Amino acid sequence: METSASQHNTLGPDENSIKVMAVEAEAALQDIRFAVDSVAVSTTLPSRQDIVYMNIKTKEAEELCIELSVSGYRIVATQYDSINKAPLSQYYETIYALLDNRSPGYRLSFGEALVGKLKDLQEDRCAEMTTQSQS
Repeated sequence: METSASQHNTLGPDENSIKVMAVEAEAALQDIRFAVDSVAVSTTLPSRQDIVYMNIKTKEAEELCIELSVSGYRIVATQYDSINKAPLSQYYETIYALLDNRSPGYRLSFGEALVGKLKDLQEDRCAEMTTQSQS
């Protein structure tokens, strides 16, 4: 007797969706960790099938509560674990675009990291060329 993939799944549809959103939120937070003062998924605000809340402190020491939904990322409060009645920003397709618009310190850190990676690539290329010319 064959079993379907869904029979092997131990999570219900809503739990799977929540898990997917939480994984996406965690991945985004890991990507920006170097360019902000602190980041975490909110443990106070409830995650739902279509929404996860994140707390971020920018390099300027601004606390932001950010909503991640199928519409994108948006700031919902300038205090951790809070939601203002009126949204504080438009939706952004990526967390990078939101922070680029909101935090000069993020832009600076991102630029410095990019320059560092480009220098590393240049050094690797120079070392490779030196090795090839000695062969």
